[in-house]
Amino acid sequence: MLVKECMTTKVITVSQNDDISTAVKLMVENNISGLIVLEGEKVVGVISETDIIEALKSPFPEILVTPNVSISLLLLIKKGIESFVHAKKVAKLKVKDVMSKKLFFVRPDDTIEDAVRIMCEKDVKRLPVIDENNKLVGVISRSDILRALMK
Repeated sequence: MLVKECMTTKVITVSQNDDISTAVKLMVENNISGLIVLEGEKVVGVISETDIIEALKSPFPEILVTPNVSISLLLLIKKGIESFVHAKKVAKLKVKDVMSKKLFFVRPDDTIEDAVRIMCEKDVKRLPVIDENNKLVGVISRSDILRALMK
């Protein structure tokens, strides 16, 4: 089976200059875990839930177990506020700041076996489908492949 037979052609994309919050909103509204990132019409990367979660990652505070619980509580509150502020800063980052820039793709006439091989070797969940003019024509995800196998 060929990629063009099971790819999604209505691709939801985001600009590399969009805020992370725009990407999150698109993912949530469309119940998807990643987006193709464009600069104009050129594919420049992919952003996933994992990329965004990694950007949010901050060290969790150690809770001190001491007779003076109030100091531990104050430290915990301070770290909680710092984490909240960090999350707010991340929301203002641009997509290009956290997207995966290593670009792996397939062509419409490649086989789904080719797509599966790339996904497994590169540990990615979706691949842009790019035509001979390097124009985005679709995306193929693990879900698309599983649906194709059910046919």
